[in-house]
Order: sequence, then structure tokens, then C-alpha cells
Amino acid sequence: MKSRFQLVLICSVAISFSAEAQFFKKLAKKAEKAAERTILNRTDEEVSKGTDKAIDGIAGGENGSTNTDGSNSQKGTATVPAGTKFENPSLAKNTDAKWAWYTSDVRVTSYDREKQSNMVSYFDADAVAMRSEYTDQETGMPITSYTDSEGFFISYNESEQRYTKTGLLAMPGMSMMAPSMMANAYKLPESAIFGAMEAMEEKGLAVYPFMHVDFPFAIRPEHFRDEFIAGKYEESKLSCRDGAACTKFSVLETEHEGSYILFDNQNRLVEINIVMKDDPFYGSGKGKIEYFYEDCEVKLPAAVEKKMPGQDLFKMGMDPNSN
Repeated sequence: MKSRFQLVLICSVAISFSAEAQFFKKLAKKAEKAAERTILNRTDEEVSKGTDKAIDGIAGGENGSTNTDGSNSQKGTATVPAGTKFENPSLAKNTDAKWAWYTSDVRVTSYDREKQSNMVSYFDADAVAMRSEYTDQETGMPITSYTDSEGFFISYNESEQRYTKTGLLAMPGMSMMAPSMMANAYKLPESAIFGAMEAMEEKGLAVYPFMHVDFPFAIRPEHFRDEFIAGKYEESKLSCRDGAACTKFSVLETEHEGSYILFDNQNRLVEINIVMKDDPFYGSGKGKIEYFYEDCEVKLPAAVEKKMPGQDLFKMGMDPNSN
């Protein structure tokens, strides 16, 4: 799996004769500049503001996102344009396997100093779909996007006055790149992250379609106790969230002193807290993601798929299972 990931990364940088390759090349350049900010800011940028700009070329809108009332209720009640129809065609594909994998609703909050805004994502296990919100500090407007179970990114196209979706970020390689980068920076057990990738593929699921929101379904406390990574974490108990007993795994690497991963008394992931100081690749910075297990309702707006020229051919070339 590691060799496959490295090959994908090399291919994404080397190919320069297509629009898709340009997208991959820009993403790789962002990774090279990772020392300028924390991995949280970088990956968040890729899946939010950076993604909006990349998809802008496909969707044809000015910002590729819809304006909402900024509501952050756990039910997910952001406003949508009048007359919007809702549908979730991706859920019809491999439904039982998706419901077996995604077993709970979760609200996920990340704190982005670069945006000076909270990124809040609502994941609905019944719909197997996610809605994400943050505030654009340049315009002061709330930005909303959606992701479905096949990895389609859905946003409102202002110029076309309708929702559009793209599967560009769910292409082979792209769906593995950011989770792998985050796992490395957050110091999550690689065996758990790559093991979940392989399990998703075996079950016919899209690989990490919801990015860091997929982590609660991929990692458990026992992954940190594996004998092959002994000495990388220090396990302890503490009181958290309404006084419940939680399990804390502190990262012992010098450059990451103060970093930890926290699980609640039901062995559910509740917090990833990363602190970096003079890391040779990522530089210095802080980031935090929190997971709250509460009811969420996500309704996906009906959307028209937009593709870049040659996207299907490029996908075939990147897919090892294609003929």
C-alpha cells in the first residue's frame, strides 16, 4: 500500500500535459510548502477553500459555494435556495456495506487559525453524507459544501443557479493522499489508517470520502497499543466530557511534545490535538479536531455532475483495476 501511495504521488507531480495533472501538481506544491503552516491548516485548505477554487474550474461559478445562514445546529439546518430538490443517488450503491461501516452520526469541529474560523462538519450515518461549514473571512459570508458516500463534492454554482458535483477528489490516489498526510502529521498509527483503506476497498466503499471525518470509523485505542509501535505513545487516564473516564495517548516524539489523541469511555475518538515545533517537514504550529457523537441530519441537494475534459480517461489510467 505504501508503494502504491508513493507511485500515485510521483505520477501526480510528473504528468503535466492535462488539466487533471495540473491540479495534482498544484496539490503537490502545496505539500512542499507545508513547513509554512500546520498540517491541519493545509489539509483543511485542500478540502475547503482550496477545493472550492479547484472545483471552480469545473463548476464555472465564482466561488463554487452556497451562502447560508451559518446555522451550526446539530441537525444541520443551513438554508438552501428556494425550490431546491434533494436526492442521494450514491446511497443506492452498496448500501448495506456503507451502513455497516458508518455506524453513528458525528459532528466534527476543527479550528483553523489561518481562516480565523471554525470548520464544522455534520455527518449523517443514515444518509452516509456530510455537510461542512465555515466562514470566509474575506467576505464574511458562510460557506457550505456537501460530500456523499461516493466522494462527490457538492456545492452551489452561482452562475448556473444550481448545485453541481465533482468526483475529481475521489479519483484513485487523491482519496488516499490527504488521509495519509494527516495520519503522518497527527501521528496516528499508520497500520490503522492503511488497514482501513484496504478494508474500504475490499467492501467496495469509496476510500476516505469524508477525510478526517472518517477517522472515528478507522481507529480505536487498541491500534495505539500495537507492539510494533511500542514507545511512540504514552497511555494514561483522565476525566473528560461530563466527567467520564477517557483514554489519552500522548505522542512521545520530541517535535510533537504536547500532542495527543483522546478516546472516551466507549472507546470512541473524541479529540486529536497536534502540537509541532521545528518539525523537519511540517514546521511549527498547533491544530485540533474534536468529535461529538450526536444526531445529525444531512439532506443532499440534487446536483449535476461536472467533469474536467479527459477526467474519465485519467481515472482509468490511475485505477489499477481498470483494463
